[in-house]
Amino acid sequence: MTISAVELHLLAESMGVQLQRHTGGHPGWYDHHRRIISTRRGQSIGQYKSVLAHELGHAAHRDTPTGNGHYDQRQERRADEYAAQLLINPHDFEAAAIWHHGHLPAIADELEVTQHILKTWQSMAANRVA
Repeated sequence: MTISAVELHLLAESMGVQLQRHTGGHPGWYDHHRRIISTRRGQSIGQYKSVLAHELGHAAHRDTPTGNGHYDQRQERRADEYAAQLLINPHDFEAAAIWHHGHLPAIADELEVTQHILKTWQSMAANRVA
């Protein structure tokens, strides 16, 4: 079963991370030193859950920006993978893929994730098979 926004909030609380909202700017950010995740107001539920799960990935790995593009990119990819694993259940994906005839935007909408997180999950699944 797909994880809900409330369950993501409970996960943040269990990790000792405070949630807040902001207007404009980046969809979300994480400040490790203050243990705060902020998400932008006005996002769809799929965007919100994907951004929050991504930022929870940064919190889980205690990420801080390094200033080194290579390492920062690795942190971003790892946070995307964390979000994909957290948000997408293989059985739910399979059912949505069948129902929507493999149409990626519709599958993402049904699973309440962004297409980016869905593509990340698909890439991870393909790598597990290979």
